[in-house]
Amino acid sequence: MKYELYCPECGQKFEDRGFTFSCPNGCDSIVKTEYKGKNEWSGDGLWRYLSHLPVTGAVEGYREYPAIVRSEEYSEEYGAEIHFILHGYAPELGVEMKTCTFKELETIVSLKYAEERRVNVSLASVGNTANAFMELAKYTPDVHVYLFVPEKVFECVFEVERSENVTLIRVSGGYDMAMELARAFSERKGDVVYEGGGKSFARRDALSTLAYSFMEKAGPPDLYIQSVGSGTGAIAFHDGLERMNVSARIVVVQNEPFTPVADAWASKSRIVPEYSLDPLEVLYAKVLSNKSPLYSQRGGLYDVLTESGGQAVRVSESEARRAGKKFKRSFGIQPFPAAEVTLAALEKIELDGVVAVNITGSGLDRLKKDYKVRRADPDYRVESPEDLELIG
Repeated sequence: MKYELYCPECGQKFEDRGFTFSCPNGCDSIVKTEYKGKNEWSGDGLWRYLSHLPVTGAVEGYREYPAIVRSEEYSEEYGAEIHFILHGYAPELGVEMKTCTFKELETIVSLKYAEERRVNVSLASVGNTANAFMELAKYTPDVHVYLFVPEKVFECVFEVERSENVTLIRVSGGYDMAMELARAFSERKGDVVYEGGGKSFARRDALSTLAYSFMEKAGPPDLYIQSVGSGTGAIAFHDGLERMNVSARIVVVQNEPFTPVADAWASKSRIVPEYSLDPLEVLYAKVLSNKSPLYSQRGGLYDVLTESGGQAVRVSESEARRAGKKFKRSFGIQPFPAAEVTLAALEKIELDGVVAVNITGSGLDRLKKDYKVRRADPDYRVESPEDLELIG
């Protein structure tokens, strides 16, 4: 095997036996990969970095990858070298991801990881991940995917060409309930495993490739900015830079009034505060609604921010919308709300050197001009664990 796993808490190294997302010693940590070979980049796109992905081969037919775009306009305005890592659908800018977000990269590697281990998967999503799995599961037809999506965000789920090996389940309740039911379903079905979400190193290592790609195209970044829900992307970018022996200040951004990571960081606490509100009811960027971000665990956001000298920033809906309008005027495509949250942080932090700004989603408006985009219909509706028996 070209990699081994290790625990950043106790330091133990161990073999991946398939979906091994926890330390065998029971540490509260985020299990990471350590690749044994050299950086053997070859080819284009995501699979150029296959030597640093936890799969043995590429997914035939999948070639999409984000574009890295330097903005002279933004660079001049902010007095720094601003590069956008552009996920979305904007053929004119060199990116054609039909589910429009960075979740495509996570998804295709996660599917390949499951295919190589001959298992089916269940998972929860507040929209973007569900869109990606519905579109991309066709590339791994032997993997059946069970998607649990909260009813409050079901309107955000869309499809261009839905894969036949996907079962879409609408959940009465919030994201926490969807995750609970996805886990419970995997425990009841002998041939289904819980996909892992942000704890999956397959997902994170897919996003770490952004660090390698950025280094090749723009050089070492001094600063990386991204809005976070779970924090998967920021952790992955930091890990990718570490593998290249490079460091950059990591800035994570959250959408008021639900800012658990920013609140904990401002309090200099490793513990995320509890919220009684349902973030799906109050957030503009609903995908940033994770109540259990990868923050306190060893190797999580607290450590990333500490090691990088980073910070956590809060922005309002109005600030995000204003930043999104500015981006659309410059590039002609509409960023998703979470990307607007990221862009709003440019007004709130000190910028210098080379800056990587992750536009995690954009271009749905542009996609609709080239493809027929449909609202997705659920295969099942569930309200409680008892309803899981209905799912075939």
